[in-house]
This record gives sequence, structure tokens and C-alpha cells, in this order.
Amino acid sequence: MIIHSKAHGSNRAFTLIELLVVIAIIAILAAILFPVFAQAKAAAKKTVAISNMKQTGLQSAMYQNDYDDMFPLADSGCIDTGNGQCPGWGYGPPDVVPEEAMYPYSKNFNITIDPMDEVQSLTQRELDECKSIGSAIYPANCSLMTQTQQEYAAGVRSNIGYNFAFFSPWIYDFVPGGLYVGSQATSSSSVTQPAHTLMWGDASIWNRVGGSPTGGGNWVIQTPCWQSANGQYLQPFASLVGHGGNGPTLFSYGSGWDPSTTAWNVYGGLWPFYDVTSSTAATGAQNGQVIIGYADSHAKTMPISQVAGGCSAYGETALQGRVTDPAQFIWATNQ
Repeated sequence: MIIHSKAHGSNRAFTLIELLVVIAIIAILAAILFPVFAQAKAAAKKTVAISNMKQTGLQSAMYQNDYDDMFPLADSGCIDTGNGQCPGWGYGPPDVVPEEAMYPYSKNFNITIDPMDEVQSLTQRELDECKSIGSAIYPANCSLMTQTQQEYAAGVRSNIGYNFAFFSPWIYDFVPGGLYVGSQATSSSSVTQPAHTLMWGDASIWNRVGGSPTGGGNWVIQTPCWQSANGQYLQPFASLVGHGGNGPTLFSYGSGWDPSTTAWNVYGGLWPFYDVTSSTAATGAQNGQVIIGYADSHAKTMPISQVAGGCSAYGETALQGRVTDPAQFIWATNQ
């Protein structure tokens, strides 16, 4: 007689210990791999930011070819006759800002948005900026912005900030018809070391809330130093020619690089989105990599702690700050 026996153990389940071991192994693998994925994602974003900065440099070069080797104006400005037609820098048309002026060479405002900025929507940036623009002759309707106003707003909230002080200083000047409020044009021939001169900087910020950048970018960044070691204005400030022949008055943000870690301009408007670490530059500030674009159109990353090299950066008032080591100072066009 043949006896058929049922195999024992064919339906054996995992024990609780075995299940916990598997879960622990998965958790360990996740702890190892997730930071690697995050680092890879951040590295990819940094590559995009460098590419965007490079494209901005090429835009500028093409602009200079078409405009007699002159750099874009930080603000084209306008003449205020006293009736509110020209409220100031960054207040909208008829003013024109650099990214707006260079737009025909790329047809793409998205290159002005840093991949790490919290505001990725171009439409949101335009609506946010619309609240700040408008004048007596160019009123802004934020529910129905004109194309000119949209392009201006996108240009102002750019994460790629312009070294306006050296490449196109802000000025106001009495001229026939009223007060010119805008900026002074400079020529590419004034840049003695293009590969060593900072022209653009990422990620210029609009404001700080809770210590972090918020609200998108800002179209300009500000030099930490305006003067030589002996207290004389650097070029081009020292030899500006006024529109009316009487000489203009320089204008800037009210402070230099603010030592307050909650200030938007603790780094002159720049922000180290990448490879962030602690910093001793200012109490509680953070270090990290910022994307820099140079006058010869090349771009690279640089520790934010080095951007103000050769300069007394912190705690200075408007138009102050002295260059302590010209070889390290990368903002000046005449080096």
C-alpha cells in the first residue's frame, strides 16, 4: 500500500523577528541612498543654474555687439518732471531693466529663475512684482498686465543679479525738462580683466522671511566696496559724466553688506543656495556656493565667503567700504 504524506513546512510564514530584520535592512538602505539621491538632485540643479548664468553672459555679449560695446543699463530710467511720471528704480515702465533688454536674444525668461528658489512660477513673480510697479502715465492693472509690464516684472524678479554699481551705476541728475532717474552706461573697454570681473551673481533675493530668501529674485546685486584703500571713489564712480553736464549724484541701497543675518542684503543680494555650510562671515550667516557670471561670459561656482574678498564688507553705509586687496576684489571693472 502506498501512503501519500503531506510535506511539512510548505506554508511556513515569516516570524516577527525576520520581518523586523527585513524592515531594518530597508531602513538602512533608505538612509544610505536618499541623501545620495538628494545630493544628485542638488548637483543637477546647480548645473542648470551654471548653464543659465552662462546663457546670460552670452546674451550680454550679443547685446554689446548691437549697442556699440556698451553694457546693458541697470535701469534705462526716465525724466521726472515733478508729476510722478518716474517714481524711481524698479518701479516699472517706461524704465527698462537688463534681463528685459536682453530678452530678444534668448526669448526665455525661465533662465532667470534659479532651480533652488522657492518661487518657480514666472507668472507668480510677475504678479508679485506688479504690486510695486506703476506710475502716473504707466498705471499697472495686475489683473490685466500689458506685455511690457509682464516683461519688466519678470526682469526685476530675476535670480540673476547685475553688478550695477560698476557696469551701470544708478544716478539721478538734473537735466533739461526735469530730474533724470536711471543709470549711467559704461563700455566694455572699461573692463580691464573680463575673466576676473564679476558681472552677474546668483541668486539675488527679494526679501527674507524666517531667515530664508522669499519672493523670487532681484535684478541687481550690490558691491561690498565703493572706494579705494585711500578713500577715493573707484572707477567709474570717480569720473561719471552727467546727462546735463553738471555731474550726476550716485545712488545705491542704504547700506553695504548688512551684518544682520536676517537682512536681504547680508551678501549684497546674493544667496548661497548650494552646498550650504555654516559661516563666520557674519554671526549666524550661512556659507555655501553661489553661481557667478564674469564679464567674459564664463560662469562658475564660488564660496560666498570669497565673493567679498579684498574688501571691508560688513557694516558699511551707502557708497562706503574700502578695497583692502585689489588682487582679490572681483567686482571692479578697472583692475
